[in-house]
Amino acid sequence: MSAAERKDELRRDLIRRRLELGEDRRDRADSAIAATAARLVSEFDFRIIAAFVVHRGEPDLKGLLEWLDAEERTVLLPVVRDLDMHFRRWTPESEMRANRYGIAEPVASEEFAPAQIDLVLMPLVGFAANGARLGMGAGFYDRAFAFRHGRQDDLPRLVGVAYSVQEATSLPVDDWDVPLDGIITEKGLRWFG
Repeated sequence: MSAAERKDELRRDLIRRRLELGEDRRDRADSAIAATAARLVSEFDFRIIAAFVVHRGEPDLKGLLEWLDAEERTVLLPVVRDLDMHFRRWTPESEMRANRYGIAEPVASEEFAPAQIDLVLMPLVGFAANGARLGMGAGFYDRAFAFRHGRQDDLPRLVGVAYSVQEATSLPVDDWDVPLDGIITEKGLRWFG
């Protein structure tokens, strides 16, 4: 089995695990994840934070996004154009529109380059204890943050956000895969490396 086939098989299994979480468990986990992310932002005084809106059973960060905005942090959401991902400012009043993947994006707001961001809260399908991240397979985050490859101590901090059921024993890694600095689950924050 090729690495690509192995990744596809893992994606199916890990998405299934995520979608099988019950509503009560998901709600409790989302609250714990948001509280941990808020503590991380406060502890390091991150000012520009990229996050995401819920899609296909991902953790729901809406309450966290609203808290960040109320705390006068700059909140960014990803915007996909062709093969590239950009980041636009979000506020609770932002006009949103679904992209070709059905993911809501801010329509018209200030854009930020990936290198301007302090903290990136990244969605993922799976993660492993070595910081490997399995996304949906389009490579948007890997391309956007390729400049971080091999530079573990630089900003932005790349922190995955997931449910603990999305942890895999190991994940196949390609040369272009950018590893996570840490992961937030309902069990807390874990740093890698």
